[in-house]
Amino acid sequence: MATCPHCKGHLNEGHRCPRRRIYVVAEIIACGIAGGLAGLLLLAAFDPRGQATDMDATAIIGGIVIAIGINRILRS
Repeated sequence: MATCPHCKGHLNEGHRCPRRRIYVVAEIIACGIAGGLAGLLLLAAFDPRGQATDMDATAIIGGIVIAIGINRILRS
C-alpha cells in the first residue's frame, strides 16, 4: 500500500493528513478566548446593574471550559 509523502500514513480513498499540533493549539486558544468573552457577555446581559461582582472570573472560566469542551466534542 502507498504511503502519504507528508504524514507517512496509508493512502486510501478518504485519506486526510492529521492537522499539525500548532493549528490544534491555536484553535483551542481561540475557542477559549471566544468562550470567555461569551461568558462575560452573558453575565453582563443577565446582571446589568453589576450586583454579582464576584461572578466575573467564574463566568469567564465557565465560558472557557464549556467552549473548549464543545469544540473538542465536535472535533472528535
